[in-house]
Amino acid sequence: MNKEGFLEAINTLKLYRRAELLDSDGDSLVEALYVDPLPDEHVLRTVLRPNTTFLVGRKGTGKSTIFQIAQKKLDGEKNTTWAYIDIKTMFEASTSLLVAELPPEAKSALPEAAYRKAVIFNYFLTALVKEIRNQIDKRIQSSLWERVKSAFTGSVSELFEELDQFIKDIEQNKYLDVTGSLSQQTAESQKQSRKESSTTDDSLEISPKAITISLKDINNLIHEVEKTKSQNYSQVYIRIFDIKGLIDRLREILGRLNLRHLYIFIDDFSELPRSDMEEIVDTVLAPFNNWSEEFIKLKIAVYPGRVFLGAIDRSKIDEIYLDIYRAYGRDDVSGMEERAIDFVKRIITRRLDHYKAGDISSYFDAEAQILWRSCFYCSLGNPRILGYILYYCYETDTVYGRKIESNTLKKAARRYYEEKIEEYFRLNKFLHEAFEERSSIYSLKELLEALVKRAKSLRTYRESKVMAELTGRPPTSHFHVKTEYDSVLSTLELNFFITKYYEMKDRDGRDVSVYALNYGLCQQQAISFGRPKEKREHRLYFVERIYDYSPIIAGYIKVNQEILCDNCGERHAHEMLPAIQAFGMLCPKCKKGQCKVVNLSRKYEQLIKSVSAENLLPEAELGILKTLHDHREQMFAKEIASELDCSYQLVGLRARNLAERELINRGKNEQGRRTFEIQGKAASIYFTILPEDIMDFAERESDDKGFEAEDY
Repeated sequence: MNKEGFLEAINTLKLYRRAELLDSDGDSLVEALYVDPLPDEHVLRTVLRPNTTFLVGRKGTGKSTIFQIAQKKLDGEKNTTWAYIDIKTMFEASTSLLVAELPPEAKSALPEAAYRKAVIFNYFLTALVKEIRNQIDKRIQSSLWERVKSAFTGSVSELFEELDQFIKDIEQNKYLDVTGSLSQQTAESQKQSRKESSTTDDSLEISPKAITISLKDINNLIHEVEKTKSQNYSQVYIRIFDIKGLIDRLREILGRLNLRHLYIFIDDFSELPRSDMEEIVDTVLAPFNNWSEEFIKLKIAVYPGRVFLGAIDRSKIDEIYLDIYRAYGRDDVSGMEERAIDFVKRIITRRLDHYKAGDISSYFDAEAQILWRSCFYCSLGNPRILGYILYYCYETDTVYGRKIESNTLKKAARRYYEEKIEEYFRLNKFLHEAFEERSSIYSLKELLEALVKRAKSLRTYRESKVMAELTGRPPTSHFHVKTEYDSVLSTLELNFFITKYYEMKDRDGRDVSVYALNYGLCQQQAISFGRPKEKREHRLYFVERIYDYSPIIAGYIKVNQEILCDNCGERHAHEMLPAIQAFGMLCPKCKKGQCKVVNLSRKYEQLIKSVSAENLLPEAELGILKTLHDHREQMFAKEIASELDCSYQLVGLRARNLAERELINRGKNEQGRRTFEIQGKAASIYFTILPEDIMDFAERESDDKGFEAEDY
């Protein structure tokens, strides 16, 4: 048993985001450790194709690792270069740089909100060109430059001078036109829109080339677009930025190196607010993709359910899904499980082999088939979760020279759930959002409670033929719903309370989605996980009628959802939703406002209202407090960032705000490095558990009674 090698192997699994896989000499290990989710490195080969690619998966599914191995491969190509954009950190940094007062020339052209968005997009473009320059600089330092420079007639300094001037021009707003000119077609569309709604006192000065729009007109345009979600809004920004000119100039500079493609890797895209994500696609990414004449290829990491393409043609892009039901679910449930288990086996054995840790049997006290299936159930194929669970097993067993047993994995999965997942709702009551937004999050707590209660009640159900034939306590960890309810469950899935497991036909021939409750949650609540396999008909176990939870979802929607008009404030009955949707969400009462669906928590309404407004914090700052509270010691920004899956710069920026509110201490150690530590005030406010914070899953069977949930 090589305990040190085992620890190094599992630590590489739980690394976050851009944390690099390096050996003791600082050399990259990504090529040595990379395991593709599919045979023949199909995922990697798809990412390397000169197509725009959306890499879709939840946190920890390996999106950033795939980006790293792809970038490593591209470094060996002569006619391709790449740039990496951490869009979440970029967005945070750009918003912090916004000035309080608009420049005089902007006040007469754009409303404040529009101008501020323009500044954010300008910052994005600057960051992109700087990253391209850095990558070319790295190539110059490598042997590759000997091959590249033969195609370049000028000097290296001339190339960098052009790139530096390009950056300077962007920073000085040479590509930013705040006059707000629109094309004739867009202006005519806006003119017609104003005729239909209301008239203004301002007139338009029409010329054959363009129309100059006043401040009031642009405000009206933006208001109209935000209501109708038309493309005119993005056209405003496309005109504000001379993106076509920017792309042409970038191509001209890089073309001197005979570069045929520029790959832009965009990470953390789904971390942006939905409206900002859509605007960046419409105003920056879509033009880059559509107007670069095959020069720019985007590689975008996104979460499931948050793929927004805008004007990007879906038929011309690749979509790669990393979560199990899309990555492996092609034939049947058994086939999906076997392919996912094979991935788990490959990813563990590759690391054990590299770190010379020995055979897997040295560390686990279980048959190989049972072992790999248990590892799959614990993580459902998510490498980062698997890394954490194995690390917890190391702490409790391996470090003492004991082999890991099946029950050790179960307890580790439960620990991961309770430490990393369960507190999602309790912390989000402090989220700096409107009451409706926080209430919407808490309404999902009610839904989760209903799902788990149903699963627990079915443990003793014996009235169906299938359940009556089973010996012992039946597995009730999975359920199915009509596929149109996927959107209702998406937030619970994104935060790992549930996982979409498969898509099937139910007993009535309807298309349904099969979901699995979190494995650690099942261990906590003594719910057996999986399905029986003794008989052939058990392959349809998940779509037995007793596991149809669609009525639970329907009941949740009826009680907790409201349809609210943003103009007159009218609340419409949920039964009216199909009719309202048929008319583009137009309010049937005032005929002017747009209706939106709002989830409200009835059960926890008073708990949410009890939170003082002065204690509300942005999500990133709540995450910093939780990390410091969990570790209960001084930490560096880099350490906190590794826990939160973000950059250390973002941590430093947000920690300054927390220190100003006297919630954390910002100090320095003996070496002068900045340290952070939570104050007692913050611990008292944000981490005191109230009775209402505890999940209401009804009576829980205690592990102290000797009961262990079985896995089938």
